[in-house]
Amino acid sequence: MEKIKPISIRETTFLKLRQAILDGFYKPGEKLIESKLAEMFGVSRTPIREALHRLESEDLVKIHPRKYCEVIGITKDSIREINLIRQQLEPLAGKIAAEKITDDQLDYLEKLLDLAEFHHSKKDSENLIKVHDEFHKRIINASEMKKLINILENIHDYIVSFRKSFLTRENLVERSLSEHREIYHALRERDSHRVYEIYSRHLSGIAEYENVVLDDLNQS
Repeated sequence: MEKIKPISIRETTFLKLRQAILDGFYKPGEKLIESKLAEMFGVSRTPIREALHRLESEDLVKIHPRKYCEVIGITKDSIREINLIRQQLEPLAGKIAAEKITDDQLDYLEKLLDLAEFHHSKKDSENLIKVHDEFHKRIINASEMKKLINILENIHDYIVSFRKSFLTRENLVERSLSEHREIYHALRERDSHRVYEIYSRHLSGIAEYENVVLDDLNQS
């Protein structure tokens, strides 16, 4: 069995700092000081410096040389770009998944749908989001397209805050649950073209509410 390599201090520091920005712990416009971050994370300044440069390449921060680092965070433009990428790639993953998905995988998707409706009935948005994410993830993974899966996994963290706001709106949740059912039935029928069509409509519907949801995020 292949041994799992431990995550390095550099990678751990980067992932923790990245998640702190995506979660809103560090707000847009906030100044990040290397020495203070090093003390907080319990590491030297070197992995902090490397993490900040990687975060700048993702447009999450802006480094002002010999001064400080400014948090940029999630912007309207980045959310729009990510939603556009999803609209192009996730329906493709779903179409391919329809040709490869197993009966066991389909049975699990059905359980997720029932669980999502249960959490919605209980007004449990936190668990609803988890199940919602799992539904999408299972379909994407069923495509068995490694590069496609990696791309979509990489952008997942960027849309967490967006999804939280989206799934607290009653009309949007009802629409999302209904379309998930449609996607599931099309997958069950192994109708790849139908899956692609419904998936595209589903993600286009999400994009329709970008401005409303993003205004909420900016005010939070």
